[in-house]
Amino acid sequence: MSVEILCRFVVVCCLAVELTACASTSAVESQTRQRDGRLARLYFLREKGLIGAMGGTGAGAEIKVDGKSVGTVANGSYIFVDRPPGRYALSVENKVSMAFETEIQAESGQNYYFNIGPQRSGVIGQDLVNQAFLGGQGERMPAQSPLSAGFSGVVLYRMEPSVGAAG
Repeated sequence: MSVEILCRFVVVCCLAVELTACASTSAVESQTRQRDGRLARLYFLREKGLIGAMGGTGAGAEIKVDGKSVGTVANGSYIFVDRPPGRYALSVENKVSMAFETEIQAESGQNYYFNIGPQRSGVIGQDLVNQAFLGGQGERMPAQSPLSAGFSGVVLYRMEPSVGAAG
């Protein structure tokens, strides 16, 4: 095992332990509201991962839409927001790194699912460990800036509606 891979593994383990601090899910908007077909519904999900399966919780990930906080999502939970059709800036941030920022075009009556997960490094073994511990499936959303892409601990992954609805 190379020194670089060993160092990365140690960092991931330390982050996993650090991220098991208390976290909870909270939403600014009502989560019991009836679906309005004129609006797009944006779901922000966070998989349980091994940390959640072992009874721990990861640090809450704060979600913002157009720069305004809409809530915090802990492992094994989700929140949603309804928005009129249009273009929206989305961001997700945990307490130990920069915010990841991206954009979407939302259409009325559509459901959009975004999974919150760790940044992928391209090192297959490390990425599998990260995904097992913290979750993160789907297609990674494009970052708005190189800084957001490189220094974000968590990112948004777009999920197919059938996969997101089942999660």
